[in-house]
Amino acid sequence: MPATPNTALDFTGEEMTHRLARIRLRMKELELDAVITSNSANIRYATGFRGEPGTLLITRRELVLFTALRTLPWAQKQTAVLNSQIELSVESDPHQEITKLLSGSPLTIGIDQTASHNTFLAWQEKLQPHQLETTSLIEQIRQIKSPAEVVLLQESQRINETTFETILPKIRPDMTERGVQGLILAEMARNETIDRYSFMPIVAAGSNCWEIHHLPDDTVIGTDQMLLLDMGVFSNGYASDMTRTIALGKPTPQMRDVYQVVREAQSAAIAAIQPGIGTHEIDRVARDIITAAGFGETFTHGLGHSIGLETHDPGLVLSKKGPENTLQPGMALTVEPGIYLQNKFGVRLEDVIIVTEDGHLNLTHQTTELLSPSGMISRIS
Repeated sequence: MPATPNTALDFTGEEMTHRLARIRLRMKELELDAVITSNSANIRYATGFRGEPGTLLITRRELVLFTALRTLPWAQKQTAVLNSQIELSVESDPHQEITKLLSGSPLTIGIDQTASHNTFLAWQEKLQPHQLETTSLIEQIRQIKSPAEVVLLQESQRINETTFETILPKIRPDMTERGVQGLILAEMARNETIDRYSFMPIVAAGSNCWEIHHLPDDTVIGTDQMLLLDMGVFSNGYASDMTRTIALGKPTPQMRDVYQVVREAQSAAIAAIQPGIGTHEIDRVARDIITAAGFGETFTHGLGHSIGLETHDPGLVLSKKGPENTLQPGMALTVEPGIYLQNKFGVRLEDVIIVTEDGHLNLTHQTTELLSPSGMISRIS
């Protein structure tokens, strides 16, 4: 497999060449003569370029990155490992230049599946008489992380957990949800190794947990409430994601019981992860435990999602309602079962997992024991 990067931000030429070879092999299999992408995560994956704006053309032999004059120095530095394999262009109209480059007999060209309908129509008009079709080719290849990418995901997760551990002792009853969110954002802003948060931190107290992705408001956190914290960062371009539910004051027996069910469901689902198992099966493992405990109807979302250059990387959706996918070594995914009791409280736990050749690797080291701001709470067995 490709070597790990020399620096935190730059991958080796060997790794980048390997990625391009995989993309071109898949293009051949799909009978695509060219792929055009303006998706920043796809461009970074294929070239190393981390700036904006950007449009990338990949053919069986050419690799052309279109960017602005002001970002050309960044592009030159960030794509240097590709040497003669890449051409940089500052043409103001990529449509026109790509039309020239692809002139000749009709070709089959893949356009980002994530591109808007208007963007697709614009390319279709410019690139006549070529045949255009949407593709998620690069996103599919991105699902399999290299050892170098796993290292960066692991570091991002470590930084996220350090942020959690720093703010946890500062949380107290009588703070608002927004106040706790402010603690998280301030701690992230102080850390120069963090690019940005991967999503606005979720802070949900008590009955607000029933809103799975609750937007923090001026709700005052009460004594003896459960508090759900869902947070993540980008570090060196790679996302982290973690959810922990903590207890303020003394949890009730029902709170402890629900927490333990979620914890068991998550542990069992993670233990089942290995190459060859289906995403529906992983979801079922967790869902069966929650259902057997009498809370099946309260687990109202999928078990997890892909993660990588995006917080919700395209690819895996661990849900019985989503498409079935078979896990392969190198895939990165979250596992986050939850129980949400309307007008009462909710519990969710989330870890980031890498599928390995013989099982899995949990990148999350934060305990899943029930915590309070002052420390660990003994759980009822």
